[in-house]
Amino acid sequence: MKRLLLVVIIGVSVVFPKVYSQGKVTSVQDSINMFYDRFFEELEANYLYRKSVNWSQIKPYIKKEALKGGTFEKSLEISSKLFDTIQGDHLLLFSEKGMYQSNLKRKIEQEDLHRNLLIAYSEELKFEAKVINDHYGYVFIPGMLLLNATEKELNERAQKIYDAILKLNKTQKIKGWIIDLRLNIGGNSNVMLAGLYHLIGDNTVSLYLDADKNVKNRSGLHNGIYYEDQKIQARVKTIAKPNTEIPVALITGVMTASAGEFVALGFRGRKNTVIIGEESYGLTTANDLFELPFKTKAAITLSYATDRSAVFTKSIKPQIEIVKEADFKDLTKDKNVIEAIKFIDSK
Repeated sequence: MKRLLLVVIIGVSVVFPKVYSQGKVTSVQDSINMFYDRFFEELEANYLYRKSVNWSQIKPYIKKEALKGGTFEKSLEISSKLFDTIQGDHLLLFSEKGMYQSNLKRKIEQEDLHRNLLIAYSEELKFEAKVINDHYGYVFIPGMLLLNATEKELNERAQKIYDAILKLNKTQKIKGWIIDLRLNIGGNSNVMLAGLYHLIGDNTVSLYLDADKNVKNRSGLHNGIYYEDQKIQARVKTIAKPNTEIPVALITGVMTASAGEFVALGFRGRKNTVIIGEESYGLTTANDLFELPFKTKAAITLSYATDRSAVFTKSIKPQIEIVKEADFKDLTKDKNVIEAIKFIDSK
């Protein structure tokens, strides 16, 4: 699972005198020590910036702070301090009761937002595919965090996106596609990219760089299969040859983050493609999910992610900038969509 992000932090405090592990009763202190020992083991082995961290100094300090919490769940709150200390702005920790992240993330200020975007975000819009003005396919892809999904569930979600695109393609004469990522705050990019196979085709999607900015592995699509470093991450059953020539306009915004940005990276460099809107949030490092003790999981940053050029950019900058001009109620009045239609018609 890659590129996990949620904007809202959920704070939870639950009092448990004992923590149960594999049928055995363990003291809270032992549980906290066991958890952080394993967490540090994974960070020291995998974290992108691990060589620049003084682990021998940080580990005892963090464990000491964690033990002050009194409960296991409370001790997990110290992970945010850990992330800040090691400059891990994309690190995340998930438990059954909450999610913990760095305080170093870019702060979205009030002036960065606008009313229509906030309204649409509050309404929690779902995935949608439809036709605008008879000839323009519109695909809205929100954030999709499928933390505990099985392989079957991931594939089904990807198939839903793929099938919706093919259905419109069969019933309408589509001139081009508009992919709206403005409310895509992250989640499972493998699902999103596999679902968009019909428009990307058999191609490299992203390259991943190590701390020295050298290419270490890649992800791509082939016959509906999305893979990373030759490992299958998601797949769709295809029913038609991909259309990699049709014009595609992607719309990004200040809330387009992590997996949402990876979708844009997957299209950047594709022929007849443009990115419209506002500069994205800026979380284009790549995470993978690691199982930790006591039903916790950590998204650990492994690499820099790039498009096919292997040039890293922290955010996605649109080729055509449209600022604070959204209209989700009537897309025909949305200036981003209007500009996307102009681009499609020009091709």
